[in-house]
Amino acid sequence: MKPPRNPNTTTGNGVYMLGYYSTVDVILQNANVLAENVSETHPWHLHGHDFWVLGYGEGRFTEADEKKFNMKNPPYRNTAVIFPYGWTALRFVADNPGVWAFHCHIEPHLHMGMGVVLAEGVQRVPKIPNEALSCGLTGKKFMTGNNF
Repeated sequence: MKPPRNPNTTTGNGVYMLGYYSTVDVILQNANVLAENVSETHPWHLHGHDFWVLGYGEGRFTEADEKKFNMKNPPYRNTAVIFPYGWTALRFVADNPGVWAFHCHIEPHLHMGMGVVLAEGVQRVPKIPNEALSCGLTGKKFMTGNNF
């Protein structure tokens, strides 16, 4: 059975290529879930980085909301809450080469699509040595070809 169309969603592969050492601003906008007049709190977590929480507010984010940003002493976190029907503004510098998950920390929400991948400076990541992939019994099985 196909869920009803949700006008608050988009489609895509969920991978965002970021310029290495670029300043990245993210606005997380919270809206209805599939049921009308229902919105939930979402704790969003970024792997590989900490970020500044520049601001948050109620309703739909507009450019006028940028005037409310805390640019003097914003909190520095790796997880931020997006309140029901609200928005949260984040900023970080893409200075850690790799591919990083950015997702709602409520696991069923992640499985329903509340997650993206941020890739930055991937050409700077060296080849991963095979030894790094041989952790535990599963890794040893793959490294030796044993089917114990």
